[in-house]
Amino acid sequence: MGRSPPSSQDGLTKGAWTAIEDKILRDYIKVHGEGKWSNVAKKTGLKRCGKSCRLRWMNYLRPDIKRGNISHDEEELIIRLHKLLGNR
Repeated sequence: MGRSPPSSQDGLTKGAWTAIEDKILRDYIKVHGEGKWSNVAKKTGLKRCGKSCRLRWMNYLRPDIKRGNISHDEEELIIRLHKLLGNR
């Protein structure tokens, strides 16, 4: 009756990522690039589903993600765009 959710499959790790898993994922993406996330999980030996690998990369590990406080100019830009576009 369809596929079972990845979290219910035996052998998959749930919860917080370790520094070793992060390094494995970063190294794999440096060599092979992004995409084919289900293959990433299989080829690296990570016991994570492809979706988990993709979300970890997109939300935490990408080098171009900016972390920290926003500048005054960025805040003004956000306010100006919100006034112009609203809550889209």
